[in-house]
Amino acid sequence: MGRWGWRWWAAALGTAAVLRAFVALVLLGGMPMLSDARDYFDAAVRFASGEFGGAFYWPPGESLVLACALGPLGKSVLVARFVTIATSIGSVALSALLARELAGAATGRIAAWIAALYVPSVVLCGQTYAQHLAALCLAAVAYFGLRALRDLRLGLFAWTGVALGLGCLTRPSMASVVPVLLAAWAHAAHHRRASLCALGLGAIVATCGALAFVIPAQAHNWRAGAGWTISTNNERNLWLGNNPYTPDYKTSHLGQRPLDELPPDARTYLESFYARPDARPAMKRAALAYMAHHPLRTAWRTLNRATSFWGFDYLGSREVQNWRGWGTRTALPLLALEVGSYVAVAVLALAGLLVHPGACAPQWRVWLIALTLAYQLPYAIAFSGGTYHFPVVPLVMPFAAVALANAVEAGKRARERKGAAIVAMGAFALIQAQYAYFALTMRPERLSQTRTDDSSPARSTRSELCRRPRHGPSHDEGDRGQDHDVDHV
Repeated sequence: MGRWGWRWWAAALGTAAVLRAFVALVLLGGMPMLSDARDYFDAAVRFASGEFGGAFYWPPGESLVLACALGPLGKSVLVARFVTIATSIGSVALSALLARELAGAATGRIAAWIAALYVPSVVLCGQTYAQHLAALCLAAVAYFGLRALRDLRLGLFAWTGVALGLGCLTRPSMASVVPVLLAAWAHAAHHRRASLCALGLGAIVATCGALAFVIPAQAHNWRAGAGWTISTNNERNLWLGNNPYTPDYKTSHLGQRPLDELPPDARTYLESFYARPDARPAMKRAALAYMAHHPLRTAWRTLNRATSFWGFDYLGSREVQNWRGWGTRTALPLLALEVGSYVAVAVLALAGLLVHPGACAPQWRVWLIALTLAYQLPYAIAFSGGTYHFPVVPLVMPFAAVALANAVEAGKRARERKGAAIVAMGAFALIQAQYAYFALTMRPERLSQTRTDDSSPARSTRSELCRRPRHGPSHDEGDRGQDHDVDHV
């Protein structure tokens, strides 16, 4: 980073820390933990007290990390927020390091500032969602993984394994990047036969590092009678996104509404599974059977899930709106900042990838793209929404930094490659428009106006449901927080 590198590191990371602390501890300091964040925090308090109970419904990674701080420092929301802020700052640093590997020191500096000022990350630091930890782990896998294969240092392999194991413990969907890691290892082994011994030893170290996190959680669930699994909500995720009542676009909808807000026939269908003693295997069988017997509709839903994954962020601003009781007009400036920040980063990333491919190191370009697409895959199969792309943003930001670093030559190169750039930007704009349309048209108040009247008593609220394994919310995280009464896909 050069002789004065420490200065811009201090400036960028210091800005990230001050900004996040000011928002989380001052502006939103009185905001309680909401939605899934509350569940993760409550679990962390129990873990810190040595109470692990039965099988893990939620993936335990976020709560276990919080518990490591809550135990010695006190079981307070303030401590949990400091942990979340530190995790977010770690992602800022890794974004800069990834950008440096991708396109050099200048690009790394730009990426650090992009990450430091990224509004969805800043606004969400006060809530203990698993997004920040998942993003940190995925970015660490990306940075240490390819460096390990290049430098053949056991320490880098160890960090890769630790990041992967903790990532899977936080979001089991992160296991989808394992084939990319294996393919990269096989490629390295094929082209560096003289280093097979070092590569083999490194793979063993990385595998042990990952399993050291995963196996204890699986063993805990096995002892609790739930089988060898990290969490017990996985089958429900797949089923809620693949059944006769799943909306074709907003496939997360059934997991984002309490039962009393659903039409009677959909509610009856869901309750028939929740009441079964074999609910989890029954959900899995039903989902797979529906997908097999409805291949065209499943393909259409899969395409919609893949595109909605890239819809704009607004989890943080909607949480603030609900807490403050703001109307839409009052919340609009914060919402515009959050949405605009994501859209700006995404558009710049497309420009960096398509207009300036020569500025990127080929190996790192392919590596980051492969990890991003692999992480997205489980969400294309189960259900999806804009909040779920949060962990891949640190892998996308380096491409946005490439665009800014090469802005002087952007005009000339854009003319040379304008076809691909125009198509990509147009497709991205359509994805955002579609996402916004369904977000607005599937708002709870509109649904309640068209739902068939039902005189039966209201079912449990979502906060009650989430604490009962067979009735809990459906995804790793974020499915309630983004969709209270203000529309989230």
